[in-house]
Order: sequence, then C-alpha cells, then structure tokens
Amino acid sequence: MSSKDTVVIALGGNALLKRDDKGTFEEQFRNVQLAARGIVNLIEDDYRVVLTHGNGPQVGSTLIRHDMSKKTVPSFPLHACNAETQGFIGYMVVQALQNELDRRHIDKSVVALVSRVVVDENDPSFRNPTKPIGPYFERSQYANLVNIFEGYRLGAKYVNPNVKVTGSYLGDWDSPEKGKEAALLQINSGADFVLHVADTSGKGVIEAANEKGVYAFGAVGDQYHLAPKAVLTSFVLDIDKAFDQAVQMVAQNKFEGKIFKPGIEVGKGAVGDGIVYLAPFYGLDSKVPGDVKIRLKELLLEVMAKKIEIPEKYTVTIDSPKVTLAPPKSGRGKLRIALVTDALFSDGGWGATAYNAAKLLESKYGHEVSCVDNISIADIEPVLRARANEGYDLVIAHGFQWGDPAVKVGKDYPNTKFVVFTGLVGSENVASMFPMQQEGTFLLGALAGMMTKTNMIGYVGGDQLDPFISGDSTITWKYQSNAKYRRVVPSPKPVVIVDRHAIRSLIDAGFVVVACGGGGIPVVHRNGEGKFGVDAVIDKDLAGEFLARQIGAKKFVILTDVEGLYLDYKKPTQRLIKEIILSRDHVEISQLEEGSMGPKVQACLQFVKNGGEEAVIASLDKVQDAINGVSGTHFFP
Repeated sequence: MSSKDTVVIALGGNALLKRDDKGTFEEQFRNVQLAARGIVNLIEDDYRVVLTHGNGPQVGSTLIRHDMSKKTVPSFPLHACNAETQGFIGYMVVQALQNELDRRHIDKSVVALVSRVVVDENDPSFRNPTKPIGPYFERSQYANLVNIFEGYRLGAKYVNPNVKVTGSYLGDWDSPEKGKEAALLQINSGADFVLHVADTSGKGVIEAANEKGVYAFGAVGDQYHLAPKAVLTSFVLDIDKAFDQAVQMVAQNKFEGKIFKPGIEVGKGAVGDGIVYLAPFYGLDSKVPGDVKIRLKELLLEVMAKKIEIPEKYTVTIDSPKVTLAPPKSGRGKLRIALVTDALFSDGGWGATAYNAAKLLESKYGHEVSCVDNISIADIEPVLRARANEGYDLVIAHGFQWGDPAVKVGKDYPNTKFVVFTGLVGSENVASMFPMQQEGTFLLGALAGMMTKTNMIGYVGGDQLDPFISGDSTITWKYQSNAKYRRVVPSPKPVVIVDRHAIRSLIDAGFVVVACGGGGIPVVHRNGEGKFGVDAVIDKDLAGEFLARQIGAKKFVILTDVEGLYLDYKKPTQRLIKEIILSRDHVEISQLEEGSMGPKVQACLQFVKNGGEEAVIASLDKVQDAINGVSGTHFFP
C-alpha cells in the first residue's frame, strides 16, 4: 500500500465508554488512550487516517444535564448537544492521539472538525425513533404513569389553555396517608379537581378531596362508592373485557404473542377493541352542566375516531418479537386459568377489578380459575413457574413488573400461555395488553378544565419517577429486555456531508482528522434560508461509511468489542465469519439484531457496493491485524 491511501476508522462506543463505566471524563479519556495506540501504529505504517466516533451515551447524558438544569440556565436542543459532544470527544481523541504521536516522535498533527451532515426532513425515522442514547432507567420508573399524566394535562389545556396542572409522585402505592398528604398540598394550593393513579394510596387522595369539598377522579376501577359526594367520575379499565379477550385467544387456539394497545370505548362492554371508558356521574350528574356533557361526548367521539390524537409522551417500544399463530384446530374445552398479582384484591381499584374479572370468567364460561394476590416482587418468577408446572393453560399476570419473568418462564413452559396486563413484552407464548390510559385521562382533564373555578387541577401518581423522566421534555423510550428503559431518538440517513471539502483539504495537508463524530450534526435545508439543525442522531457507522466514500477512502474499518461478525453468536456453535464477498455471498440484514451488528454490516456492504475496496469489522485491540487481513470480518465487492 502506498503512503497516500486513506482509511476511515469508526470507533464504537466501547472505545469511549465501556459497559461497566460510570461515564466520567477520566474513564472515557483512559479508554481513548488505549485505542490511540493501535491507531498510531497505522499512522506509523504511513496510512492516512480519518477517525469518526459514536456518541450515543454521551449525547444522551449531555441532554439530561441540559434538561435537569433548565430552571437555572437555558437548555439546548439535541442537535446542539450533538455539537457539544463532538467538541469534547474530539478533544479527548486529539489529545490521546497527539500524545502518542509525540511519544513516538512522529511528526503529525491531529485536528478535530465539528462536522455537519444534511439529512432528509421527511426521513421515516422522524416518525419512528429507534436510536438509543444516554443512560438506562430502571423499570420502576416506567413511562405509563407519565403518559397518564400527560393525557390529563393535554385534555385540560385543550379546552382551557390557562389552566394550571400540578403533579406529584409518591413512591408508594400502598399508603393512603401519603396520598392524602400529597392531595392536601395540591388542594390547599388551589386545586379543585384531583386525579390519582396510586392504587391503595389513592384512597387517601379521595379522602382529602371529600374532606375539602373538591372533586376527585377515580382510577382503573369505578371508585364512586369510596366518596359519593367527591368522586365525580373515574377512568376505568374494562378488565372484564381484556381478560375475556385473553381467554378467547387461548380457547380458540388463536394466541398471538405480541403487545396489544387497546384504547378508549364508549362505555363498559361496548363493541370494539377498546377497554378504557369513563364511569357515569351517578349522584353527581346534576353538578355537571349540560353544555359540558355535550362537549365531553364530542371529545370522546373525536378521540375514538382519532380526530384528536393523544400522543404518548413516553412511547415505550420493544424489538418486534417472533409471533407464532397456533395451527387451526378445534377450540378447547374448559380451561385452567391462574390470576397472579402483587396488588391487593381489597384495594378497591387495580387489584379488585382484576379479581372481579377473573371470577366473571369462572361464572360465565365455567373455567377453573385460581386467584392469588399480594405476591412479593422476589416471588414473581417462582410463582409463575409453580403455576406453569401445575399445568395451567393460561396465566394472567396482572402488573407491569411481571413481563420479563413471564418471558423467561414461558421459554421453559411452551404449552402454557401467559398474558401480562400492562406489560410490554411478547414471545411465542407470552402476550401483553398495554391499555392507552391517557385517552381516558385526556377526557378527565378536559372535564376538569371545563369545570374548574380556580384554574388549577392536581394529579397524584404512585410510583417514584426520576425527575428527568417526569419533566416537561417530550421523549421516546425503548424498553429493554433487561427491565430497563433507554431514550431513543430519530436516526435519519446521511445525504451530504457538508464539510467534506474541508475534511479532504486537511487530509491532503497531512493532518490526522477526526470528523463526523456521533454521525455528524444533522441539518436540513429550509425555504432557501440555509441549513438548520434538527433533533436526531445519525448512526455513526452509516455516517462513517458515507464519509469514507465522499473523501475517496479505499478502506473503511469499524472497531467494536468483538472480533467480527459471528454465526450463532453466543451459542456453543458460534464461529467467526472471516470473509464476505458481495458478488458471491448473501447476508440477510433483517436477521441481525437491530442496534448491534445490523447497522455495522449494512455500512460495510454499502461501502463495497458503492466503489470501496474493502470494509472490516474488527476488535478495537486488533486494528493493525485487521488492516493486515489476519483478524476481523472482511467485506469485498
């Protein structure tokens, strides 16, 4: 190879932030120093090196710092945070490489360029964010609670833009005392309507409203009976209908292992797939003005018709599970069904409605139904295993936290079907029902917004949410199989690297160049007024490949934490694929896990398909061996 050949190297996230690192600057700089040694070996061999890098963890953390401090200093948008990370990661890479070059007395200078990349404003990723960034959040901080609050807030603002909506989170589902204390704080501050989503703690919220002479909204179950003079209505989950649907899937051998998201319905038992509805006003019917009732009915129909869409403030997605439909055969006879939950059947809401729904299945169809409540979190998996081992046909797990254990146990008991209510998991014999409760709370917010006399309404949630999660930012979350969440953002494809000529000039002048960090700052053309940043993160592998082609590089190398592309990865039969020749071999990208090897393989294939001589996926510590052809997976035209 001549001294004029250029290689573009894309540093994976492992080069900057290892799996168990906390994310300190010192940790990241130390990791970059380790990577610098192998890269300088290439420079010493007369390669012209251009570096790009990922920034997923860093840009997410930077964005959090902005969001958490916005009450003190103004926060910046995501594209500006991308520029920040290009700056500080570029600084670390330049410093580490320059130190290593100087130590070896190599007369080269390293420069980092804050780079922009044009993307298409209509790229489909803006409608379907998939790029994970930032840290992980625990399962207990789950997004549904905030969706419920957001629906309530949006409904109130929809009819009354000047209304103030306050919210608090208890960190306790089973303390009426805490619920009452939180509600009294809101009521004494002026709130004349209070919604709770707090299970047993919610009884205290209703008690406070009753004592203070303001209205309360019940949750999940019809809670009018708890305080007939205070509970104006409740948003109710038609759990009878949901459980019935789960049973019919099993009884008719039409089980689908996926996530169902039923929304609003006109009323209990109404035709359609919805399971969320508002309870009657009962004895308080005369307190609701006629024009408010008419407008509320109009809003209900508009929500059902999707003329009003209540967006999920925190949309939680999972990788699409494999869905298997059972082969057609005659329906089953009587089923053995188990209902299990960590809630209390005596709570008057969440647990009670589940128990009543299960007993209805027993009386309606004659199925054998076993019901167990108050199960500790530590006992969830053992209880599921016990029910499956006892030969139950269907186990209904009532609660979000049952999802991961259900999938785990389901693998060992393929003949038992599991349905997780408010879960976000799916597999061949595990389904979830995740009701769109925010459609119900939107209507409650609208009702409160039309009737409030103080222009202030309140909300009390049971879980303790991270302040960042419960803030004002509109965020999409991805639910991970390890029971945690991670923020996801749009990841559009690169169209043009704006600064490609400057990058090329720096290379020709003999510099080692760091460019397009984090995929580059995404910008769009707008109305002939120039380029403007958009909130997204471009995949660094695809951007690196695009950069390599635009500057005429002959080789493109992706460095990661494994030696290359494997068949049967993490199985006893795993083996390294050493070579892929595009004209000879077929690689099915869809079979690779999204967010791991998929984008890397796609980038390598694109590079050699579009004129590149060779692309490589290799381990960070074997970069020189990879370039010399003795390590990694190599792609050729």
